[in-house]
Amino acid sequence: MLQAIGKLSALATIAVGLVLGTAAEAKIKVAMVTSESGLGDRSFNDMMNEGMKRAVKELGVEYVVIQPRSISEFQSTLVRAAGQGFDIIIGSSFDMIKPMQAAAAAFPNQKFGLVDVGPDPIASNVVSSVTKDWEGSFLVGVVAAKVTKTGTIGFVGGKDIPIIHRFFVGYFYGAKMAKPDVNVLESYSGTFTDPAAGKEYTLALVNQKSDINFAVAGATSAGVIDAAKSTNTFAIGVDSNQNYMAPGHVLTSMVKRVDTQAYDMIKEVVDGSFKGGTVKYYGLKEGGVDAAMDQYNKGLIPDDVLKQIDELRQKVISGEIVVPNYFDLKAGQKEMGTPPIASPPSVVNKPG
Repeated sequence: MLQAIGKLSALATIAVGLVLGTAAEAKIKVAMVTSESGLGDRSFNDMMNEGMKRAVKELGVEYVVIQPRSISEFQSTLVRAAGQGFDIIIGSSFDMIKPMQAAAAAFPNQKFGLVDVGPDPIASNVVSSVTKDWEGSFLVGVVAAKVTKTGTIGFVGGKDIPIIHRFFVGYFYGAKMAKPDVNVLESYSGTFTDPAAGKEYTLALVNQKSDINFAVAGATSAGVIDAAKSTNTFAIGVDSNQNYMAPGHVLTSMVKRVDTQAYDMIKEVVDGSFKGGTVKYYGLKEGGVDAAMDQYNKGLIPDDVLKQIDELRQKVISGEIVVPNYFDLKAGQKEMGTPPIASPPSVVNKPG
């Protein structure tokens, strides 16, 4: 009898082992491919990585982070990842569109995701997302125009490319709505990976009397924040909440919930609802963007300005205010948005 029980126990143990083994084999495997600035940028990539961590905790997936050293490595990195059996490979760069299209064509059965790019579908096996960063930039533009003491505010973009112009147009629109006579300076450092360049470009803006500068430059943004601290001016952070990086000198941060976007892509694979060739939008209405308020910038923005921000947020959500999206604007367009405001020179002179 004892011998029989022993055999049954052994069989049960084997059965449990087989079940556990099957469950382990069935675990969804995810690859995150960073932009060139990689992890540790305290911005876009780090924010997206938070979505990966959430997926591990809530969905039980496994993930690895792959960090190409340059844009030229994007395609080869994606192709190598596609050969390793990941259930989904998620990228995080506007510069990754063409490399991902090539990899998706070579591996038509591989699921891909690309976070925060343009409105056009990438490929039939790629789901992508658009963050309405122009709506979040609108809010911080209002804040900057209301708080500036010099009447001049600035913008430090990474590269002079359309997706960065989306931020500037929203920022400019918000600033001009809040204070029509505010002077808005526009500059581009040419890099997403060089904090020293960010500081240099910000100091140049400060020399032109800009006392609040919006950093939209990946890891380069750290230099914008450092310059704010050293000149006793303000920076505005981007992507993740960067208020903590220089308490008292980061007026607010335009937060982009790319963590939620990455998580949602993974969840679709887990629950079987993944549909390639689609583009999902995340704006103020969807909780995809906002101006960050916390203990690190408490008291920097007057209460009446915070109240106005709340009112404007609701007007954007309701459609009463339509913040212009750079991608929708035409070359030579002299007014933009609802209500209309005069376009900046970069829109008027936009390539056709």
